[in-house]
Amino acid sequence: MDILFILFLIAVGLFAGCMSGMLGVGGGFVFAPAMFFVLQAAGIPVDTALLTAFGTSLAAALPTVLTGALSHTKQGNVVWRDALIMGFAGIITGFIGGNAATLLPVKVLTVLFALLLIFGAIRLITALPCGEQTCMKAPLAAGIGSLAGFFSGLLGVGGGTILVPLMTMLGKFPMKKAVATSSAAIVFITIGGIGSYLLNGYFDLPMWVILVVTAVPAAALSAKFSSRVPDVLLRRMFAVLMFGISLHMLGVFEWILSLF
Repeated sequence: MDILFILFLIAVGLFAGCMSGMLGVGGGFVFAPAMFFVLQAAGIPVDTALLTAFGTSLAAALPTVLTGALSHTKQGNVVWRDALIMGFAGIITGFIGGNAATLLPVKVLTVLFALLLIFGAIRLITALPCGEQTCMKAPLAAGIGSLAGFFSGLLGVGGGTILVPLMTMLGKFPMKKAVATSSAAIVFITIGGIGSYLLNGYFDLPMWVILVVTAVPAAALSAKFSSRVPDVLLRRMFAVLMFGISLHMLGVFEWILSLF
């Protein structure tokens, strides 16, 4: 692997780890597009590159988000009852989503990924519930987990981009509790998707090692400081990041650069 690609992946791992610890996500929304770019640049066919990026992204998200979840647990912010319900519901649908990804065209997957992020970003900014609940009804938690699991497997993301908005909007969770509980749920949700991609052979060990070695310590460090960040600021950071990644996946930035 070219040294520039290695340095790029190191930077991606550090950034995704920070976002994982701060925002309760697996980092897949950063891992996946970054690895897709590297694999394409290395001459891997588009279909294989995207699915390998998704599979490796999920595998890298697991230890990353586990680190954040342990830190959030020590701070007392994880609602483990809801995390377990969402997590176990998402394992099954994650496996289904991962297998579905191998059947869909690349353009469909990238557009779905981008639209998912845009929707979540808009809802986080426009719908700011002030709820202080710390427990959801079991059917609601299972439904949220199932939805997150399917898109986690389908699009190679941890599922936090779905969990966090829905937990705040429907579950009326405060942002800090949603972030912490999401990170714990993703530990389980990613298992189903990882299994489906491994069975189909979509995994890159060298890239996984680089991302995990850099993202895990970054997630541990950033999780310690997340409770000090104001709730509204966390929402805005999350929304801006999701919106930026979606524009990248849709090729908007590349289109703008082509005009000059």
